Amino acid sequence: MIFLNNAYTTAVKPESVKTAQPADAEIAKVKLAELFHMKNPENIIFTHDEFQAMDIVLRSLIGPGDHVISTVMEQSSTVSVLDDLTAEGAEVTYIGVNSYGRLKYEDIEGAIKENTRFIVVSHGSNVTGNINDMEIIGTIARRHKLMVICDGSQTAGACEINLETLGADVFCFAGHKKLMGPYGIGGICLREGISLDGKLVDSIGEIKPEIYGGFCAALDFIREKGIYGISIFPHRLAKRFFESVQSMDKVTVFGDFGTGVRVPTVAVKVEGFTPEEVKLHMRKNGIVVKSGSMEAPALMEAMGTPEGLTRFSFGYFNTRRDVNDAVWVLMDLLGLDDLYLLS
Repeated sequence: MIFLNNAYTTAVKPESVKTAQPADAEIAKVKLAELFHMKNPENIIFTHDEFQAMDIVLRSLIGPGDHVISTVMEQSSTVSVLDDLTAEGAEVTYIGVNSYGRLKYEDIEGAIKENTRFIVVSHGSNVTGNINDMEIIGTIARRHKLMVICDGSQTAGACEINLETLGADVFCFAGHKKLMGPYGIGGICLREGISLDGKLVDSIGEIKPEIYGGFCAALDFIREKGIYGISIFPHRLAKRFFESVQSMDKVTVFGDFGTGVRVPTVAVKVEGFTPEEVKLHMRKNGIVVKSGSMEAPALMEAMGTPEGLTRFSFGYFNTRRDVNDAVWVLMDLLGLDDLYLLS
């Protein structure tokens, strides 16, 4: 079975993750701080996943009367928490995207009010693969003394993360996606001086030493290969796949592929087939992909695809053969017989 749903989780882990010895949180903090270029590892809080991380951060920092600027790119879990906070007296404005699924940065400054306190933004989209320009967002935030809360679930492990220069005050991450750790770990990275609600932090619960051990092994694997070495191959696979499918008359690809830095994800709409039908055809032929809204219904509406899309997302352990097989199966669905479409 070929797994092309790495935006959800990495099904194939480094062998060292499977055989890792138990470890503790302090060791994991030091290793992660090194990867993310953080000066103080004690500013890392581990959670059970990225959803718990964002939940704790948002509920800790945003209060009644606060105005928040967010985006239509956010995961439904984040939007759900923002909805809860809105019911408690906060206010949220969502920034839209253009036809390429790129954030409309020019609309951010115009949305700022006297009571605006936060910008909540995904670093990378799990649908389009677009990475938001945190330099632009950070510059606006500093100019207006706003705090930036960044969801890095898709980018941690998929590109270089330097939290000293990224422009985020809070960065949440998933340990089981591109960082290739075991399922059951995520976390929060805080800028010096930021603290969270102690009761919410205490509610995280125990993370087993076996989980920390596997996560440490994954971080060691990334450090050994180098973040460039880990990230460049999935990007090349995604580019190969994109170049093939964009040439198919009945396939529309969503996202901006004119940028050099992206998440290795390609979302498509296939004329004459629902996203679910495309997914089932791929699965029937031994390829696992994702279909539907990708838990980002607002982004789907903004891009004019309320029915959803089919997503192909690549990881470090995928191969060029996986790309060719996926292209071949899509060609079979469309009744195409053009070997030039193969990468």
